[in-house]
Amino acid sequence: MTMNRSGQAYHRSISLPCATPSDCAQCSSELCLDAHRVLEAIHLMRLGARAVLASQLTGLDKNRTNQLYRQLFGVPSPPGQVPFMDSWHRRSDIRMLHTNIVWRLHQKLSRAERSKARILIDLYEVYIQLVEKPVLDITRAAFVQRLTSMETWHERRCESCEMSYATPVESNSTVCPGCLIYHRHRCHQCSSTLSPRSKGRDHANCGQCGAVLIGGVRH
Repeated sequence: MTMNRSGQAYHRSISLPCATPSDCAQCSSELCLDAHRVLEAIHLMRLGARAVLASQLTGLDKNRTNQLYRQLFGVPSPPGQVPFMDSWHRRSDIRMLHTNIVWRLHQKLSRAERSKARILIDLYEVYIQLVEKPVLDITRAAFVQRLTSMETWHERRCESCEMSYATPVESNSTVCPGCLIYHRHRCHQCSSTLSPRSKGRDHANCGQCGAVLIGGVRH
């Protein structure tokens, strides 16, 4: 890789054994494998990944991904490691909702023949196009799959919409984050709009049908 006068990175034309990038991804040639890892690392970094995450997902040496990051952006990669606790994700229903969006995308896009880096690239590109305001950066999104693989989170069925969702194992939740947010504004029985109440007070019952509201609704 070299840099042009404007500081943007570009690649010299190189002759690879494979005819197409898709062939290169499956090729056993060491040249192709290395080129593919480098391209995946660059793609991850352009989506916001730090050098350490790119190294973990591609298998490239940390020194090499740090060098790639500096070549791409002209500055060292920010320090820090991949999260190892779920406290950030659990802090609000909005974060829980976006965590579940990424979890569902991972279920749809994950295939055995695809690399971890490629799965995250495709997943995160879909995520940022799907939502109006992304809440999870690519580092947080990368951690979502680990929540279930470490068995700290598990799959559960929502009692309201009957869709499956991911939640902490020790949680008493029976309703998915999407339904929790929706039912702050609509009754789950009659779908009538809930009127605002004084700050800090909870709705206990729907003003129209009298139904007990899911978890109370605070305004």
